[in-house]
Amino acid sequence: MEQRFAKILGTGIYLPEKVVTNEELSARLGYDVSQYLSGITLRHVSAPDECASDMAVKAAQDVMKKTGVKPEDLDLVIMTTDTPDYVTPPTSPAIAYKLGAVNAGAFDVNGACADAVIGMSIACQHIMMDPTINNVLVVAPYAMTKWLDWDNKVLAPMLGDGASAVIITKSDEPGYIASSIVSDGQYWDGYGVYVGTKFPVTKEMVDKKEQYLRFHPNFHKYPADVNTGNWPRVIEKSVKKSGHEVQDLDMVILTQVRLSDIQGTMAALNLPLEKTHWIMDKYGYTGSACAFMALDDALKEGKIKHGDLVAFCTSGVGYVMSSAVFNWV
Repeated sequence: MEQRFAKILGTGIYLPEKVVTNEELSARLGYDVSQYLSGITLRHVSAPDECASDMAVKAAQDVMKKTGVKPEDLDLVIMTTDTPDYVTPPTSPAIAYKLGAVNAGAFDVNGACADAVIGMSIACQHIMMDPTINNVLVVAPYAMTKWLDWDNKVLAPMLGDGASAVIITKSDEPGYIASSIVSDGQYWDGYGVYVGTKFPVTKEMVDKKEQYLRFHPNFHKYPADVNTGNWPRVIEKSVKKSGHEVQDLDMVILTQVRLSDIQGTMAALNLPLEKTHWIMDKYGYTGSACAFMALDDALKEGKIKHGDLVAFCTSGVGYVMSSAVFNWV
């Protein structure tokens, strides 16, 4: 069997029209939310009739327009989010249908806010192992404000909506090199959208209009350094697999939840801030969508060039963390 490689062909994003600024939210909550946040100045909010698949389709159309890939060229659609349209059926077949991706298989990945890099790695591995798969759309919508209590003084300032997408394609030279996933399930009862077979929706909950995105009743608080203490380790794990050294990295794309976490991680890796990129000041924190959004913006600013070694690292509640290393080809 021929040796096959996979690369990132292009990126796309979508942001809802409505914007809520820190000033607006501070007035509502009665304190200066900018003192609590690190780097976030605003958040985009999806329209009442706008769901995850709607935003995903728009991000997908953006990347297809940029790359020239047609819907019928897609062999696989992977939707990565913890805010799908429904618990079941999966959202990805609906996205493929709305796009007209008539030849594509489809499935969902939920790794909380770590899932985009997990989905991207899976896409690359499919291309490398299956000669019938040449183009994969990985699309990452985030619609967490649908679950949000805007009077929650901790969660409300942090979260916003949006979608991003990448197309992974067959390559003549190695793009994707290696990836890693780590998790620590002791933190499952931190915070999340606690609705499912363990916590079914009851009439009492509906009558009381209880919010489903919440801290768990037995709130298992994350360590203050959960990201800065783990992101460097996860990145180093994938870089070691790739046969490179951390100092070889030209760009590091991280979850965009806190600028201070990004700064701390780069310091721990002994890499200059010029080798990372952040967008929470432009777009807010968009969960599953944020890493591809940061990649899209870094490309627009010319920060990544052919031959660069690029690492991704994303994290989500649970907790789950994932990293991947690419040659930019």
